[in-house]
Amino acid sequence: MAPRKKFFSAASLIGISLVLGLTLAGCGLGRDSSSDGQGIDDPVVAATVNGRPIYIEDVRAHAVARGFMQEGEDLDANSDAFFMALEELIQFRLFSMEAEARGLDREADVRRQLENAQERVLAAAIYEEIDRVANDPDAIRRLYDENAARLGQGTEVHLRHMQFNTRELADAAKRRLDGGERFEALAFELSSDRETAPDGGDLGWALLTDVQGPIRTAVDDANPGEIFGPIEYANAWHIVRVEDRRERGVPSLEELRPRIVDWLRFQEITRMQERLERDARIERLREPEVVLDPGEETPVPADATAPDEPARPAPDAASPPGEAAPPFPFPMGPGGVVGGADPPRPAPQAAAPAPTPAPPPAVEQGPTQ
Repeated sequence: MAPRKKFFSAASLIGISLVLGLTLAGCGLGRDSSSDGQGIDDPVVAATVNGRPIYIEDVRAHAVARGFMQEGEDLDANSDAFFMALEELIQFRLFSMEAEARGLDREADVRRQLENAQERVLAAAIYEEIDRVANDPDAIRRLYDENAARLGQGTEVHLRHMQFNTRELADAAKRRLDGGERFEALAFELSSDRETAPDGGDLGWALLTDVQGPIRTAVDDANPGEIFGPIEYANAWHIVRVEDRRERGVPSLEELRPRIVDWLRFQEITRMQERLERDARIERLREPEVVLDPGEETPVPADATAPDEPARPAPDAASPPGEAAPPFPFPMGPGGVVGGADPPRPAPQAAAPAPTPAPPPAVEQGPTQ
């Protein structure tokens, strides 16, 4: 919440969440109940086409992909989902054999598509190996134990406030409060902080140590229901009410497990990608740079404005394609992270030269609140 920056110091966390949905889960027909989900020791054959088997697991995966059934749902051999998925796979097998008989598998574009499909399957197998590493109980426990001490503990307060540009306006609102009017209604009507005003000035919960300036002094030992102000802070006048207070403990391992697994998975992917790229010879196609002739300038329209972002933003080199780095599960301290977990490096900036747009017309700005 943006207005909270007036009072609270923000904790630093790395930007966004990493999701990998590469493993198939489920139970029922064709599953080996003794294999603890790590694989199928004795796959069940659903059908054969010219002696080549189609397995139950392939039927299940196809039924889920086509939306005939939900992930994890039992597969019934007498169900419509089973019948439709199996019939489609039989058709695929027949057509595939026919394509091989006609020599279509030797055509250049078909060979290229087969190679691409093989690469995706093999890459998915690596992701499954990474996922098993990330879910290792010892690694999860070790990261938790090394960093749990960094988790915030202490008193939390739930505050509500009204903000005014002058002392006179704040005093007038305080008199109405003393007269019995509801804090939430007055905040909605009068507060100059229009982001919190619709919620009755609600600032939510925060650690007491994050509350800043004279606001912290006022609410330090306050009881729920107490009102303070007007208090001058950050070029404005504030009336603050303490809604509640509580003691916050360290989150348990089970609470943090999903975030720890996401981080370990991302870390393993990053390390493997860096190692492989370092040992590989990668040549990327580069488009020739377009150099504008300074003698042939194109006039800029009068209403043109500068773009907010580069035309070709740089990819995150530390993330898998299409994925963003998850936040580190524990607070970041000076000099990095305690516990041996390396935070992801920022992505390199793209060097894409572009014509300099005309600057937008100057706009007068009012005083900053």
